[in-house]
Amino acid sequence: MGKDEFLALECITDLLKVEQVVGENASQTSVVREVTLPGKVRKITEVDTTLRDVRGRVIENKVVVEGVIHKQIFYVDDESGQLKEFTVDDERFVHFVDVPGAMPGMNVQVHPRVEFVGHDFIREVKKYREQTLTEEELEAEFIKPPKKKVDSLFRQTVILEIFAKVTESIQLDVVVDVIGIDPNKVVTELLKVDSVIGENASQVSVHAEIDFGRPARKIKNIDTQVRDITTRVIEDKVIVEGILHKQIYFVDAEDDVVHEVSVDEKFTHFVDVPGAFPGANVQVHPRVEFVDVDIDANDPTRGKQTAIIDIFVKVTETVQVEVVIDIMDAGVRKELLKVSQVIGEGSKQHTVVANLTAPAPAKKIAGPPETRFENLETRVIDNKVVIEGDLVKNVFFVRDGEDSEVMEFEVREHFTVFVDIPGAMPGHVVQVYPRVEFTDFEIDPNDRTRIRQTSVIEIFVKVTEHVQLEVVVSCDVGPTPSVTIYVVQPGDTLFKIAQRFNVSLQAIEKANPQITDPNVIFPGQQIFIPRR
Repeated sequence: MGKDEFLALECITDLLKVEQVVGENASQTSVVREVTLPGKVRKITEVDTTLRDVRGRVIENKVVVEGVIHKQIFYVDDESGQLKEFTVDDERFVHFVDVPGAMPGMNVQVHPRVEFVGHDFIREVKKYREQTLTEEELEAEFIKPPKKKVDSLFRQTVILEIFAKVTESIQLDVVVDVIGIDPNKVVTELLKVDSVIGENASQVSVHAEIDFGRPARKIKNIDTQVRDITTRVIEDKVIVEGILHKQIYFVDAEDDVVHEVSVDEKFTHFVDVPGAFPGANVQVHPRVEFVDVDIDANDPTRGKQTAIIDIFVKVTETVQVEVVIDIMDAGVRKELLKVSQVIGEGSKQHTVVANLTAPAPAKKIAGPPETRFENLETRVIDNKVVIEGDLVKNVFFVRDGEDSEVMEFEVREHFTVFVDIPGAMPGHVVQVYPRVEFTDFEIDPNDRTRIRQTSVIEIFVKVTEHVQLEVVVSCDVGPTPSVTIYVVQPGDTLFKIAQRFNVSLQAIEKANPQITDPNVIFPGQQIFIPRR
């Protein structure tokens, strides 16, 4: 708390730590490639498209968005009429979203969405199947004509919509109460914002033994991704768990052929954030800083891997603050605050019940399933948020029999959930955080391939609205006219600023004697806007 006196007037201030919105924008990009499906295709029935490992990086006036498109194509084979599946090789994409005012070091949130996936048939591709000749055919010097194989070539188009929001953490003393003046002359506004509790970065080392499966001569390169990040806030700390996924490409010691081995390693790390408490909001930004694999000199089929992950954590709290936006008949200083105001938040439990068919009779379920959410879509209607998506589970079970073989199958279940958020309106921004609370399986004793599954999921929803608000930051002493402190944005001129605030250019020049050349102002520069 602080005090700023104006004659008999006393302004009480409070320190507000918020994410100031620098700018936001949405942009579309098309990813086009050719895909060859095996066999003659009668028609494509469905394309399951997911976006993975999407990351944003802020450069000057832009956000660079990178990610991976993963697709599974379901099609009908023309010869057999069977529904088949083909997994397309993952595709990386890079796109630039214009956000004027963005600068390196600022925070960024990226929300990508698949808008459209289409396939145009190009032509049939005829190949020859590999054929092994028998000894009798070789002795007779007779070779049968090779069998022809027909594949189908398609042009695939994926259209992505990418929304990027750039923010900057600021600390601002704002006036929250005024003493010594008629309360009717004090204009206030209730702000519901995410106040920053603290942030910190910490490094974690991940060590592992690697089995190449064959002698390795040298490591060609290593691709790394941090996946499946989960967080939990405890007193003054954030617990971060995740998986470090690596694809290691190495050269075979015997024939110099390059091979690949994939490794997934779980990690758990604590990041100190003084003031953090259970229930607070948390953002995590992991980054692989270093990774290396040393081949064992005594056993070249094995190696030792060391990876260092830098984990940046920000913890916020949703608070309601009554701020002063004007004091009649008093000189004040203002700043333009651009924030995401919280409209409301809530959660809802939803039960997903399904009858599953296992690929073999099951003796028992082998531990909890691996679960994930895919294809999440949200829609805001009056006072409600509609969430649709797929709950995907990899179910592991022990096969009924003497060998107790462990088998696995995948289940995809669609769900629709309504969450009541009073005040929510179309156009508001929605953030959704789903999690699986409970899963239970019951095997049918009469038919052990049939399994009754019950899952309870919890969907947490936060709805926000972007607002721009001039807030009072101090009371001026003496009869100085009220002013607004404005931060110059890219493309601004004094003339444009004067038009925006409906004041004369001469008045702005008089209030800013530090500006020696009215034609030269810089983004980020603070100037005083006198109020009429």
